[in-house]
Amino acid sequence: MPDLQWELYTTLLSGALAASSHEQEMAAAAVRELVRQNDPAFVATLSLHLLDRGHFKKLSFWLSAELSVLPGQDEQAAALLARILRQPADLAEWVGYYFRAATKGQKPGRAVRRVLTTLLQKLDEYAYLRFDREVRSGLQIAFSLLRPKALHRDQKSLFDRILRDQLPARASWEQEWHALHQQKYESPEQRQVVLRDKWKQGISTFRIGYTALLENLQPMLHTVVSGKVLKLAAQYLGNAAAVTQGGYSPLRMLEAYRSLKRLDMGGTVMLSEALEQAALYSSWSLSDFGKNAVSVIAMDVSDSMKTPITGAGGALRFDIAPLLALLWKQRGDKVITGIIGNTWKPMELTNRPVLSATNELGLREGEAGYAINAHLILQDLLRKGQAVDNVLVFTDSRLWDKRTFYQDAGANLGEWWRTYKRQVAAEAKLFLFDLAGYGAPPLQILEDDVYLVAGWQEQLPDILHAVSHPLEQLV
Repeated sequence: MPDLQWELYTTLLSGALAASSHEQEMAAAAVRELVRQNDPAFVATLSLHLLDRGHFKKLSFWLSAELSVLPGQDEQAAALLARILRQPADLAEWVGYYFRAATKGQKPGRAVRRVLTTLLQKLDEYAYLRFDREVRSGLQIAFSLLRPKALHRDQKSLFDRILRDQLPARASWEQEWHALHQQKYESPEQRQVVLRDKWKQGISTFRIGYTALLENLQPMLHTVVSGKVLKLAAQYLGNAAAVTQGGYSPLRMLEAYRSLKRLDMGGTVMLSEALEQAALYSSWSLSDFGKNAVSVIAMDVSDSMKTPITGAGGALRFDIAPLLALLWKQRGDKVITGIIGNTWKPMELTNRPVLSATNELGLREGEAGYAINAHLILQDLLRKGQAVDNVLVFTDSRLWDKRTFYQDAGANLGEWWRTYKRQVAAEAKLFLFDLAGYGAPPLQILEDDVYLVAGWQEQLPDILHAVSHPLEQLV
């Protein structure tokens, strides 16, 4: 790809990892400038690629919004939006990107307004009532911006009520359950019966929703639901379509698995097995990152890695490397694993179920010492003449171009990496994960196929695959 196109592509993907509002503003400004420097036709094609091939819907919306505010691009932006906005709920999300891209008071062009209005005219009251509060809020903003013309009298009434926020919000099953949970009852037995019946109703109709079930397994067991209801819950929990559609992270399965391990109640074994099944369909398994490749995954198992990951519930930094390695192995990829510390200690991970094996690896803390001599991984590969596609090192400190006080010049990771690429594997890529990531950019792409990652976000596997595999062709 030409430099400007590549810079837009990588800046956009890196910007998706921005956490703070300041980082997000900086990323938006950088992308906006690069959109203006690139050919609008490329921007439109990249937007389609991200949606249809890379599964980055939010980034596709971001690019299309930036294109829609450029002078002279109304028709091209409208043609693009007609392809990427497929339902009214998409517009609810897109309008937020539009307001970030537009200057104050700027209205969409005529062609763009026509496409967006056509989309809103497909909305009916039944569909609107089923949207959650976030989607409804986005649609209200879109209605205020566009003031679309209704096709008939009933639709005009609907549009007016949406603008005035006069349509009642539908309570979710979880909201109803929490309301019952907080009520006062005449006896503990009555309370248990009411809550048990609510669980039965939610699971037997699947109204409960996958997220609510995943996050409330303990409360469900405490109501002593019947074996039939428990079996239905387990089937739903391990259902491939439900997990895939929601794009759930295996870290969420691991957290739920650990909550069950703390209980001594009937049903925990069945639900734990369902969570193991669910992990195999989780977002990390479905990502193209590491697929059809030979990868080395080096794990730091020092005490500091037992710190919770920001924004990931109760999951720990310690969990990411073994969980990723085990999931890649389960899908059939070649993975070389080991513990990195003072020494490099290759080890074969057990073929047990993924969550169970990840949980037990926590017992190996400090097994290889507490320094991080990552160059030893490359020395080992060089000695064996072993070519791999990816080397991933998971720790909680920056490793690149930095040596701790007890390492001599021979421990320079950069020199060992360049030697390995020159002598053994010219196409290999090095991913260095600083899971603490204090103050560092979320993603830096250096020469010699080196990727520095700071912190952890759920989109990382997909984004790392995208930036490490240049676009072959955009059509």
